[in-house]
Amino acid sequence: MAKIRKIGMAAGTFCAALGIGFVMQNGDALASRFGVETTSATVRAPFAATDSEQAVVIPAALEVAEDTPVSIVIADDEVEPDTVSDSSMVSPDVAQGSALFLPNPIEPAPDQDTPEQLAALEPDTEADVQIDVSVVTDVDCSPLMTSSASAAAMVEITLSAPCYADTAFTVHHQGMMFSSQTDSTGAAALVIPALAEVAVTIAAFENGEGAVATSVVPDFADYDRAVLQWEGNSALMLSAYEDGANFGEQGHITATNPGNLERLQAAEGGFLMRLGEPVAGKTMMAEVYSFPSTMAGGSTDVILVAEVGITAGNCGKDINAQSLQVAPNGSTTALDLTMTMPDCDAVGDFLILQNMFEDLTIALK
Repeated sequence: MAKIRKIGMAAGTFCAALGIGFVMQNGDALASRFGVETTSATVRAPFAATDSEQAVVIPAALEVAEDTPVSIVIADDEVEPDTVSDSSMVSPDVAQGSALFLPNPIEPAPDQDTPEQLAALEPDTEADVQIDVSVVTDVDCSPLMTSSASAAAMVEITLSAPCYADTAFTVHHQGMMFSSQTDSTGAAALVIPALAEVAVTIAAFENGEGAVATSVVPDFADYDRAVLQWEGNSALMLSAYEDGANFGEQGHITATNPGNLERLQAAEGGFLMRLGEPVAGKTMMAEVYSFPSTMAGGSTDVILVAEVGITAGNCGKDINAQSLQVAPNGSTTALDLTMTMPDCDAVGDFLILQNMFEDLTIALK
């Protein structure tokens, strides 16, 4: 059997040589006949085609360069590899077209899905930003007031009423009344002379809402106090003539010459404070004169009078006033006054309202 194979191989080699020579001599004619371009190639041909290789049929007109080694796969399963180690051995089938196995061309990897890139989310500065501010917060609208005693038997008052911004209210204290108003935040701060040792103060709004505060005034008993209060722009005034002073002199204590708190604390004389401010609606005003009765160092006489100027606003009209007088022991007297003002031809004059107060006579102690 081996001899038969060798004889077959020799005959095949001889035929292959003749075929190659024929191709080399007539390659151009065959190429023009079959329309195939002549080319030279180096062909790798393992004995068995792998999955990564594909069979290529070489046409009979393929021209192979003399110096180019050619490896040919014989499509005969019975041929052993060592019988074709010589590259010059060519099967006669090649002239007719043999199957050469070339590696598959390297194919590009399938396109991978391009990872999606999320665009940066940048806020649109030009777009209107809408924010839900529908959260409802409960606000306590109840006014709150505090009070505390301060120097010279005064009381400091603070009022907080967030729902009553820029709103008028009336202060009530031991029968005294005057108007005030909160600021834009609903707050107010006041200082008033105490008219009782246990000072009760009320702030009342027109709708009936209000607040109350109480404080103890330890030095209340050191002072005499006189109050003149009225409604509207009545041009009333409280005058205190100390130590025989005449109208307009230094000892004539009025809203335009009130003295000061230091003078009162030093027991040098009295001090007058005007309370109230014009507000929408009914305006209440008050003036309070304080004298350091128990601290005075000598005999002192103080004449207390209520006066009213005749003006174009009150001439020929009725006015209402009230006086309050508080002794150091806490006793209080009050007197109401209603009168008709003179005609307007008396504008510029003053009227003295008698018996509205008791004069103060401070004996030497």
